[in-house]
Amino acid sequence: MSFRLFLALLIAFPAAAGSFKLFSDTLELDLGTYRYLKFRITPEQANGAAITGTFSTTPDNAPVELILLTHWNYIEGWVHRGDIDTLAVRRDGPGEFSIPIPDFGDYVLIVSNRGNYNPVSLFADFRVSYEGTGVEYDSLPMGMTILITVLAAALLVAAVALTIRKIS
Repeated sequence: MSFRLFLALLIAFPAAAGSFKLFSDTLELDLGTYRYLKFRITPEQANGAAITGTFSTTPDNAPVELILLTHWNYIEGWVHRGDIDTLAVRRDGPGEFSIPIPDFGDYVLIVSNRGNYNPVSLFADFRVSYEGTGVEYDSLPMGMTILITVLAAALLVAAVALTIRKIS
């Protein structure tokens, strides 16, 4: 019975998924303006990573542009006015969406009101979701615990052996 439970946990553990909140608030975007959301994907979060969420706009059904860039491309393109290599672009009205994130690193999601004739209020809930737990496994603390335990046991055995030798 315990082997089946262990096997079920072993199979279910990699299937667990994680996420973190990227943005959950209201944005006011004037004509031709944008806001950016900067975030980081660690190597442990890179498997199956995507930005998912929903948003609504005022005025109703106003399209909003979502652009995913690496942080480097954001700095080069938006700040230094160089070439931009976009990873994903979504220009559509309100609703649900999903934008895949290709790998780990620093990213910027740009929320733009480019192309509209009116200011837009955006009510959004954006999350970054990924497969796995996203927790980095570090073997050093476990190794140090084992090493300290072995050294303490060896010290205890040596102390008992010296005490027995002194007594006899």
